Amino acid sequence: MVIPTDVKKFVEEHIKMMISQTETYLPFIKVAFPYSNNIADGVYNLIIGSAFSVFINQFAIKMKYPTADDFTDFGKLSLKYRDQIDQFFK
Repeated sequence: MVIPTDVKKFVEEHIKMMISQTETYLPFIKVAFPYSNNIADGVYNLIIGSAFSVFINQFAIKMKYPTADDFTDFGKLSLKYRDQIDQFFK
């Protein structure tokens, strides 16, 4: 991966924390949004959107800019959590 190891670790820990929060709030989510066609997509987008903000901030702290390869790697990194989020809603 092109993403610096410390940035990757920070982003992954953030994603894992958000997934654990999703698991905690799952009963509420299912009751609050009973008519949503695909809550998993919404939750995934929310988590990855938050992680993307963390990703950008970690580069800003280092006063660097992510490259196109960094963005590609972020996409690959985030995609590996997709199935885990989908499983909450099956």
